Amino acid sequence: MKIHTKHLLQAMRPSVNLVNDKGPKGIDGRIVAYIDSNAQISEQYRMLMTHITTLKSEKKLKSIMITSSLEEDGKTITCCNLAATIASDTSKKVVLVDCDIRKPSIHTLFNVKRAPGVSDILEGKCDLSDVIKAPAIGNIYLIPAGTETQHPSDMLRGQATKNLFETLKTSFDYVIIDTPPTLPVTDSRIIGHLCDGVILVVRFDKTSKKSVKDTFSLLKIAHSAPIACVLTDFRAPIYNYTRYSRYYYGEKIKDEV
Repeated sequence: MKIHTKHLLQAMRPSVNLVNDKGPKGIDGRIVAYIDSNAQISEQYRMLMTHITTLKSEKKLKSIMITSSLEEDGKTITCCNLAATIASDTSKKVVLVDCDIRKPSIHTLFNVKRAPGVSDILEGKCDLSDVIKAPAIGNIYLIPAGTETQHPSDMLRGQATKNLFETLKTSFDYVIIDTPPTLPVTDSRIIGHLCDGVILVVRFDKTSKKSVKDTFSLLKIAHSAPIACVLTDFRAPIYNYTRYSRYYYGEKIKDEV
């Protein structure tokens, strides 16, 4: 199987401003789309949002799952900044859902409690209304991972997960879902087919071609084939570079991902 650059939505150059210092309300500084909307990297995330919302898809992209092949590819930071960027449009109601129940970090990044959250809702320990009462920051509603559970995959396979996502889609304009990396565990493969679109985050010069191909294959088997990739930490210059943007577009790159 070949993964061509037609799957590549954007590639992003790293920014020296992307640091994990705490911002207002204790928000992690890497959520720069919320901390500093005028920063260069925030403009990059706005471009990312634009391209995601204009993707050609059989479904309207209301629920978007973001995953990666392995850890530390930048999926959660991408997920959080995408949600913050969409939520900057005050007419859009956005919910960010942490389905990386094994190693959650969204609650830490946004300085909120881990529980109650997803696992508590799915196990019937609380209602959605107990978790979502008001926007956590700006126009973003958060559902953290919830109480630690021994068998996340078994829990996510239940009808309760489908019911939760359907409820969220009727209540919000966008549902952004963070999941574990695809290769080590099955969680993203379980969740992906319940979403309108799957985006794979690939880290430049770290994620191997084999890992990307294996991830595509596994997600495709699970009826969750990614509709696009986002390449993070991109450092090599290519000819599509302009001084106004540090994003690069897949159709301009000749090589395979």
